[in-house]
Amino acid sequence: MSHSAPTRRRLRALALGVALGLGGVPFTGATAQTTPPGSEQQQYDIPPGPLNTVLTRFAERSGTFIAGDLRLTADKHSDGLRGRFSREEALDRILAGSGLMAERQDDGSYTLKAASTSTRLAPVTVTAPTHQRGRPRTLDYDRATIEAQRPQDIKDLFKKEASVAVGGPIAMNQKVYVRGVEETAMVVTVDGARQNNKVFHHNATNLIDPSLLKAARASAGVAAADAGPGALGGSLAYETVDAADLLAPDDNAGAFLDGRYASNGDTRSVAGAAFGRAGGFEGLGYIKHTDGNDYEDGNGDTARFTAPGLISGLVKVAYEDAGAGRFELSHEVVNDDAARPYRANFAGLDGGRPVPDSRVYDLTRRNTVFNYQRDTGQGYWNPAVTLAHNETELDTREVPLSAPDTQVVYTGITESVSATLKNVAHTRFANITFGLDHYDDSAIFREAGSADLEEAARNTGVFVQFRQDLWERLELSYGARYDDQTFTGTDDSHHDDEGVSSNVFGEFHVNDHLSLNAGYTDVWAGTALAENYILNGAWDYANLEPVRAHNRTVGLHVHRGGFFAEANRFRTAIANARVPSYSGDPAAVADFDIDGYDLAVGYMGRLGEVSVKYANIDSEKDGDPATSYDGNYFTAPLGELITVSGVFAMPRWPLELGASAEIALDNDDVESSGAKQQGYTVVDIYAEYRPVPPLTLRLSVDNLNDEDYVDRASYGQEFLDVSPLLEPGRSIALQARYDF
Repeated sequence: MSHSAPTRRRLRALALGVALGLGGVPFTGATAQTTPPGSEQQQYDIPPGPLNTVLTRFAERSGTFIAGDLRLTADKHSDGLRGRFSREEALDRILAGSGLMAERQDDGSYTLKAASTSTRLAPVTVTAPTHQRGRPRTLDYDRATIEAQRPQDIKDLFKKEASVAVGGPIAMNQKVYVRGVEETAMVVTVDGARQNNKVFHHNATNLIDPSLLKAARASAGVAAADAGPGALGGSLAYETVDAADLLAPDDNAGAFLDGRYASNGDTRSVAGAAFGRAGGFEGLGYIKHTDGNDYEDGNGDTARFTAPGLISGLVKVAYEDAGAGRFELSHEVVNDDAARPYRANFAGLDGGRPVPDSRVYDLTRRNTVFNYQRDTGQGYWNPAVTLAHNETELDTREVPLSAPDTQVVYTGITESVSATLKNVAHTRFANITFGLDHYDDSAIFREAGSADLEEAARNTGVFVQFRQDLWERLELSYGARYDDQTFTGTDDSHHDDEGVSSNVFGEFHVNDHLSLNAGYTDVWAGTALAENYILNGAWDYANLEPVRAHNRTVGLHVHRGGFFAEANRFRTAIANARVPSYSGDPAAVADFDIDGYDLAVGYMGRLGEVSVKYANIDSEKDGDPATSYDGNYFTAPLGELITVSGVFAMPRWPLELGASAEIALDNDDVESSGAKQQGYTVVDIYAEYRPVPPLTLRLSVDNLNDEDYVDRASYGQEFLDVSPLLEPGRSIALQARYDF
């Protein structure tokens, strides 16, 4: 990659200084004399590139002195840095997977050297390690980004992204759409564990507590072969925190308590964690509970059966040795148990069969994962193993109108047992990831007095993915996978099929400020399981067809002096998507076409950031506009969405101020279904203050303008006979966290 004259001068200066044996020769910019303390966080937007280039840009932005032997960075790559970090956090992420470390000196400078066996391995699961370069990313949140937002649910987590929509006002009915593709049409993993959670279309697919997360990454449309099988619309990966994410570099034990009160619905959340490490071992325990009352919408009306009832927990133990690698075992549980509208994703239906106003939804997701990883950033042997068990169970309990003295209980259980074995070979030609994966998925529906109904699918796949840099300007990622699947229907019939998927993605750095990218995938995903609550023992599976998808994306990214701009054009075409119904054909299929583009402009500086993002997404089913009903499990009508966000830090206080807005424009694409989707504008603001280092106080106002609206991705607003769930009206919240 070519460098500007000032950059070349700085690199020559460092090389000369090292050659002369001088210590503390700076990678630094003009702001070095006003460098804040190393623990102060700063916003960065540094694109991927050669490691020495990324380090140079980091030093210029932060005013950091870095000394070391330039030969250590030769032929090494960094995935860059985007987000808000302290210097130590930033350097950890820049050097992740490189086999290098930055050691802080007494004078505040850093010395670059090879990581010793006594130091913690680079946190390759926090941000993309070296071998993951060239992977297309629609979004990439790390722990610092997530913690800065302090999200209460998945909608909060993604609210700055115009291209990511989350329908549903409460955690148990929220569904995520990335560039118009519903998460069930993507490969979704938590700590590498495959999620098979399509239980009931009225509730959330993946019940996630974002407080547990240290990373969230999405590759919409174009996903690599090692992302997993069935990536029709791309991949979405979540990773939970471990002890090292919560401990300061020099601490070996810690804890925190976190409490929050929100005025709308008198919502109370309490969370706590304890964590520590010693002799290579580490452990963490975390628990959170949220309860309260029904909230009021922007009209001042009570939204019945929306009171929170969430409890979540995480236990994680690990052992890490620089030579042997990292061994990690975790168990996560998230549960929501409360009375909900009878059909939990909307308030009511005019007409149809008479039903009670509500029923209890007891929804639990459990995730148990063993991970082993050894990635030195070099050599041919860098293995990783994931063994996982994922289960989502939904119990619905209702009192029938025709028999008020009885209770009917239905149970749906989805389960996935999965394993992935892979290795990364770092060669001069490319970094090559290859391996095999397997899943055994099942969907069971259970009713007292009746035999269980079950569909199941077993899949074994092999894959290879190449990631290489050419001419210091072109980054390529390309690969393929072969999958063999056996599907079993409710009638115990077996259906065998096999297919090949391929992908390619490239990014060309025109210069230090402009890059162009393009990607394509052809995906074979076999036969997807039907949702549990529509399984029928009388189904005839004679005409099953495997589903395929084709994804295309092109884009550009510009950045200079803290300013950035981005534009992307994308399309996902899914053919033979399975759309069964209880009384219909279990092999019924439809074709979905999701097409759109997104834009972003903004600025990231020392004291904050501001961005404006826009997405325009059209979705069709069999050539007609897709509605929130017939697009179920694949897409939703989204139209035009705009997000505006900004953060401003005042270190002397220390105080941080932030604001965000979501603007949805009217969407008449689905007006033929009865009504157009109404536009809205909703504004959130917050102020965060640290009176003393261990204590963080946050005052926030959600829906400041008390907007009366239905989220664009929520169900039913285009239908005249559906009463959709309105979002909460204005809510004032106070949150306090104390770190021990």
